[in-house]
Amino acid sequence: MLLDFITLDVFTDTRYAGNPLAVVSVPSADALTPEQKQAIAKEFNLSETVFIYPPTNDVTPEVAVSIYTPKQELPFAGHPTVGSTYFLLGIGPLEGKKEAILKTPSGLTPVSYDPSASRGAVSVAHDVLIHRPYRELYGKISGLSDADLVQLPGGGVAVCSIVKGMTFLMVHIKDLEALGRMRGTTQDIVIEARGERAGEKDWLVNFVGAYCFVITDETTEGGVGVKKVRARMLHGIGEEDSATGSAASAFGAWMSLANAPASEKEQRYEITQGVEMGRRSEIGVNVRKGETGIEEVRLHGQAVKVMDGKIEI
Repeated sequence: MLLDFITLDVFTDTRYAGNPLAVVSVPSADALTPEQKQAIAKEFNLSETVFIYPPTNDVTPEVAVSIYTPKQELPFAGHPTVGSTYFLLGIGPLEGKKEAILKTPSGLTPVSYDPSASRGAVSVAHDVLIHRPYRELYGKISGLSDADLVQLPGGGVAVCSIVKGMTFLMVHIKDLEALGRMRGTTQDIVIEARGERAGEKDWLVNFVGAYCFVITDETTEGGVGVKKVRARMLHGIGEEDSATGSAASAFGAWMSLANAPASEKEQRYEITQGVEMGRRSEIGVNVRKGETGIEEVRLHGQAVKVMDGKIEI
C-alpha cells in the first residue's frame, strides 16, 4: 500500500522557517494500525506527524485527524491542527471551502481558512486547569539562574493544562538576553497531582513542557488587550520546539484568566517563537472570556508547502 504525504512549514509563510509537519493522507479509518502510525511518525522524526482521513458531511465537512510525535499519540497539538487546516482547506481535498471540523481525541475542533492570507484558524478544544505553582525548576534549565525568572508572588512558576494530557510550565523570563541564554532542560520535568483536587491527575498525563516567555509590548486596541511575546518551548532533555500552538494556547488562556484586567473581555497574543533555533515562527492566539471562564481560544497562523511524496506500507 502506498500513501501520499506532504510536509509543511507551519506558523510561517517562508519555507525552512516555522515548525515542520508531515501530513499523511489515509484512505480509511482502518487502513493503519496505531503501531503503524507510530512507526511512520518515528520515521519522519518531526515534532509531529498527522494522519488525515477522508472528509464526511458535505455541508460542514468533518475530518478525523490523528496526531503523533515520534514517541506517542497526542490528544491535541496546535501546529498540527493549523497545518491540517491549511492542507485541507487551502491546497487539499476541501480546497475552496472556508470551514470544516477536525475530530481529534480532545474533541471536535472547528477550523477556518482565509485564502487571501494563507492563514488557518482553529477554535481550540479546551478544558483549562491552572495547577499549583511549580517550585522545583531551579537547575532544570541550563543557562538560567533564579535571578533570571519573574516568579509568582508566592514563589515558583505557573502551571496550566489546555486539555487533559497537555500541560505547560509558564516560565516568565526577565528579558530577551536571558531568554537567548537558555540551553535547554537538563532533565525531564514531571508534575505530580497531590490529591487535593478530584481528578487532577487526569490532566497531568502525557506531555509536559516549559514555555519560557518575555512580554515585549502591551497595548489596548478597541478594548482588546494586545501583548507581543517572545517565547521558547523546552521539553524532554535538551529538546526545543520552534512553534508550539498548544503551549501558546495554554499561555493565552492562563494569561487571560490570571493576569488580564476584568474590564478586558478579549485578549490577543502575538507570539514570536523559534528565533534562537533559526526557525522564526509567528503564532496568533485570541482569547475571549465569559462570566464563568474561557469561552473561546482561537489559534491562527500561516503555512507553506515544502515537499511531497509517497510512503510504502
